[in-house]
Amino acid sequence: MTIQAVDSLPHQMTEEQYRQLPEDVSREIEVVHGHVILCESPTPEHNRIARRLAGAMEDLPSTEPCIRAETGIDVALWRVPKFTFRRPDVTVYRCLDQPGDKPEAGDALIVVEVSSPSTAAEHLLDKKAQYARVGIPLYLVVMLDTKFAIAEVLEFRLDAHAREYRLHQIHRDGLVRLEHVIVGDIAFAELTR
Repeated sequence: MTIQAVDSLPHQMTEEQYRQLPEDVSREIEVVHGHVILCESPTPEHNRIARRLAGAMEDLPSTEPCIRAETGIDVALWRVPKFTFRRPDVTVYRCLDQPGDKPEAGDALIVVEVSSPSTAAEHLLDKKAQYARVGIPLYLVVMLDTKFAIAEVLEFRLDAHAREYRLHQIHRDGLVRLEHVIVGDIAFAELTR
């Protein structure tokens, strides 16, 4: 097995080059328009919130016949003109036929980013525009404060005609009330306990 340091990666990468990377290296990057983006390692609090949110979402009723909710899974957004994939903190997607398959943008129903003050701009600008461009119906941004408590959850719904997200609701009262794809309530306290 060849060990490759993340800092020795090329600045640009094709999908084929990405697929050939060792898993421990590929887990540390995203590729946007062919450009390699290094991903900062999340805090334990960030991971815990994402993991618990995925579990809570999968346990609630859905308007879809079969869904999966996963944390940290690659979602190919587009391949032309240059390969782009992101790894949302939580992805809710339609069940796939083949074991081991990863969702494509068309399979994704909800994407969630857990955002701290240092990552808010990327989540509210770049990723929001990219997820809308590929038509993912619902985008949630869990806004953490400096003490890793949930300050609010921003719920964006896709305006399919404009391929833009519109702010649908700001959840601030300690509860996320979902009514689209997943139906039910998730308490902030259950995610941060």
